[in-house]
Amino acid sequence: MSQQRIWISAWVYLVIAGLALIDAFIHLPQLVPVTAGLIVFFILLQFREVPLPQKIASIVLTGIGLIGAAASEHWAGVVIDGIARSRVFLLLFFAVSWLQYPVNQSPSLQAARRTIISQPPGRRFLYMSFGVHILGSILNLAGLGLLTTMVEKQKNTHLRRRMAMALINGYGSASCWSPFFIGMIVILVALPSLSWRDIGPWGILLALAIMTMSWLYDRLVLRTAMPSEAASSPVPISKQHFWRTAGLLGSLVGLAIVIVEFTGASIPVTLGLMGPPFAICWYMSLGAKGTRFPHRAKSLAVDVMKGLPSLRNEVLVFVAANILGVGISSAIPTQDVAAVVNAVLPWTDAKIFALILFFLFTSAIGLHPIIVVIALSAVLPPESLDMRDWVMGLTFVGVWGLSTMVSPFSGTTLFMSRVTGVPAHIIGWSWMLPTSLLNGTVIAVMIIAIRHLV
Repeated sequence: MSQQRIWISAWVYLVIAGLALIDAFIHLPQLVPVTAGLIVFFILLQFREVPLPQKIASIVLTGIGLIGAAASEHWAGVVIDGIARSRVFLLLFFAVSWLQYPVNQSPSLQAARRTIISQPPGRRFLYMSFGVHILGSILNLAGLGLLTTMVEKQKNTHLRRRMAMALINGYGSASCWSPFFIGMIVILVALPSLSWRDIGPWGILLALAIMTMSWLYDRLVLRTAMPSEAASSPVPISKQHFWRTAGLLGSLVGLAIVIVEFTGASIPVTLGLMGPPFAICWYMSLGAKGTRFPHRAKSLAVDVMKGLPSLRNEVLVFVAANILGVGISSAIPTQDVAAVVNAVLPWTDAKIFALILFFLFTSAIGLHPIIVVIALSAVLPPESLDMRDWVMGLTFVGVWGLSTMVSPFSGTTLFMSRVTGVPAHIIGWSWMLPTSLLNGTVIAVMIIAIRHLV
């Protein structure tokens, strides 16, 4: 095990995660300013390591939020509350950080990866799309990372594009329903009257539609542009690896459900509770006998701690977005904005289309969907638009993944940019925009149909 230094910012992050867990079960108002102060301290420690575009965007968003908060009589409390609201998202990142290490060493998951990427032309897109969807919906970005090997090794630029699009569509569509995805978490926090049961099952239908339409686009538009490839022999997955993979993913989901049902905790809190011990047990089971404990447990903990400062970009964006949201809600009268929107778009169905187009446009110009969700839910809550909360929530989860696909600054496009060697703005604006517009139209029609049927 390497003896690299664990920086003070990692310990600060650990304390923030601990305070978030405590606050979830024993709410102490005194902890709110303490947690907010620690979050600011973490950002200050890591700010110089943040890329310049993210620095500029976060400063602008924070500045707008502070100007809006200044209109409130209790502006300091508004700002502190906005910063402290980010703690639940930091807790989610903390939990996911533990799971990424055993994922890369699991023989069963590696076997599943080999089966997926070995599929021949004709069914490879579907296997890659649905495979990353299932793995990513539970393992998050670690699931996406499992399947990028084939994209990295592909020499044909057109095939590399198609494979990358299969992964992006499959992974991004998981935000329509997966309770382990940051998109679902943000939306449930922004619309507290909703639970996962209200929108999750419908979101599965939206995800299936997105992957199906993306496959049809690839089949009818992209695949015909190149001659067919030589068929390859797929590598089957053994029954042992299949059931181990299913058992692993099922146990993670099942344990989360049990904790939620018995404690009433939110999903981020549940993952914060179970993520570290689950990852430690999993990681230890992968080592050679006699070296599993405590060596591997300590090794995993050290690796996770050393990686916490790398979450600086996510922390900065989420804090800036929350400050913007509370600032705007303090400065802009909800009734006035809602009156204008309702006058221009008196029909709920038209508002659904408008929301989806607004998300795609703002994401394409660089705003992360978290900023849009928090700002819109603060200024235009569902009741102000004469829209049922689950309709707005379903619209948000349906378009979240599509928005991250077209954004040049989302984690998905930045990750795939590193994998493919293609600039993120090319992936977002050239590769993914046509399918995102197509899928945006499809999910709008589906949400409208569901709204009228339910």
